[in-house]
Formats: sequence, structure tokens, C-alpha cells
Amino acid sequence: MSYQRILTPRMYVDNINWLLTLGKMDTGDITIVGGLSMASGSSVIEMFDLRPSNIQTISCNGSTDAIGIRIDTNITTDTSQDANFLAILSHNLSTATAKFKIITDDDTNFGSVDTPTMTEVYNASIGGGYATPASTGWSLVTFNYTGTDNNRYVKIEFDDTGSGYGADIQIGAILFGEYLDFPHSPNLDIRKSLIYDGINRQDSVGGSTYSNASFIASPDWVKPPFTNTSNTLRKTGRILYDLNFSYINDTDLFPEKLFNAGDLSASNNIMTNLYQRTFSGHHPFLFQPDKDTATKDDSFLWCRINSEFEATQVANNAWNTKLSLRETW
Repeated sequence: MSYQRILTPRMYVDNINWLLTLGKMDTGDITIVGGLSMASGSSVIEMFDLRPSNIQTISCNGSTDAIGIRIDTNITTDTSQDANFLAILSHNLSTATAKFKIITDDDTNFGSVDTPTMTEVYNASIGGGYATPASTGWSLVTFNYTGTDNNRYVKIEFDDTGSGYGADIQIGAILFGEYLDFPHSPNLDIRKSLIYDGINRQDSVGGSTYSNASFIASPDWVKPPFTNTSNTLRKTGRILYDLNFSYINDTDLFPEKLFNAGDLSASNNIMTNLYQRTFSGHHPFLFQPDKDTATKDDSFLWCRINSEFEATQVANNAWNTKLSLRETW
């Protein structure tokens, strides 16, 4: 939908950094497997640092070998490892003539794998069990687990599209987690700001105004979060959203048991899936103003929470809450 109109929003929140920050995972739980390796100066763990401009390279140009990024989530209860989306930001998979799929298993050797069924959200044509990006930039798929949901171990597998890789694979950031749909649209008092917090103004004794800009947009040497090319003409300033939601059911807002590990990992609510998993602004995430609209230039924002969690009860089992989001890069 054009003009960033907000209907029912969706948040794509990464689970890997949530688990790493809690100490449930460590950096050794993410490895590259197969016959290929990272290029000199690149690291597989840095693909998961939530910095899309931090491009990492897999040496594969001309090869026909499959490449796997294996993740041990250390979550041994299948229903608790409830990821349902994969986003790959700042990639060149089209140029590299590469495709990808998701494989899961409870066996570290992937002896009896499940292959979740993927659905394209953006730039990921599904066919033959793989998602194939049509262009460089970024890709997003949702998926459903199949079979017995063997999913402690996850492998993101890349392969060439038929005649060897056309270039080394480059990736800025990988998000693997669970999306959260808000139960309904925000109130009509949405506030949207375009802030220039890198500009400082000072008035002289004589009344003249002097201005200094430490930044006006993402730095020139940083590629925009969702693309793999740098643009001189680009949006400046930082977007800020202030949203208010009324009459949200407590089941959509809170976990049933706040100190129950199973509820914190398997339940689906705003406190758990958004605030707990991002640590209220510590980690960025993908914000989609309208869950049913996914276009390249208008439908997503790379942002952080800019407010603490707060809710006010207004009726039996019904609450009002507010959310502030701040664009990041």
C-alpha cells in the first residue's frame, strides 16, 4: 500500500540474537558446512549481527557445490522452536545465480530432514523446494514446518540455479525468527515524524544561525538496509512512528505465565514476541505497516522500539497500549 499507510502491522523479529543475548546459544552454534568456505576477512557469525551494511562473502564463484549455514538453536522441544520466517538482507543472490531453502532436523547430522513449505513475501520465487530471488537486494519468506517438526537444528542451504554460481555470494544480514501480527489496526491518532537528529543548530550573539550536520541519512559508504546497491539520491532523515492500540485482549498482549520458559518461547503475544525478544530496542527488526502489502520501496522499515512497554486496563481482560518505533541503520 502506498504512502506507508498503516493497517494491521506485522513485526518480523529475529530469534537468533534473542537466544544469543540470553546465552541459550553461542557463536559456535552457527557454522558453515559443505565444501565451500567464507572468503578471507568474512565470518559466518557476522551474517547474524543485524547490520545489513556489514557485507560478508562466501567464496563460491564457478562452483556447483551446495552451501549450508547450520544453526543449533539449542531448543530441544519442537513446539518451542517456533520460527516462521527467514529474511536475507543486502544480498546478491540473483547475480550469484543462487537459490536457497530451509532444512530442519533434531539430528546434528541432518539424517532425517524436514523441509518447511515456504511462501514468498518479497523477492523469493518458490519452486522445486527452493526460493530463487529475481533481483539483488533482499528476500523474505514465511514457512510452515512439516512432518514431525524436527527443528532443533536449522540449515539454510544455498545452491546454484543450474550452471554454477555466477559470483561469490554476498550477504549483509540474516534474520530467522517469528513474525507477530498485531490483533488489529492502531487508533486513528497515528503520529509519523521525519526527524533529523544528526543536525545541530546554534544561534550567534548577532542572531545568525549556524548548522552542523553529523549525519543526514545512512552514511554514503553504507548500502541501504534492503538493497545491495548504493544510491546517491535517497531518503534523508529518520522515520519515527507513534502508535496507540485500544482494547487489545490480554491473551494478545501478555504471556499466560510470565516466568514460564515454555510460554516465553512458544506463546504468541506482544510482550513476549516483540519486547522480550528485542529487549525493548536492543535489537532491530523489520516492521511491515500492512501485513498484506509487500512492495520494495514502501512496505517495510528497519527499526527499533523507541518506548518502554506500557499497558492500561480499560475493560475486563482488555487493555490499551502504545508503541513508538525509530528507524535505524
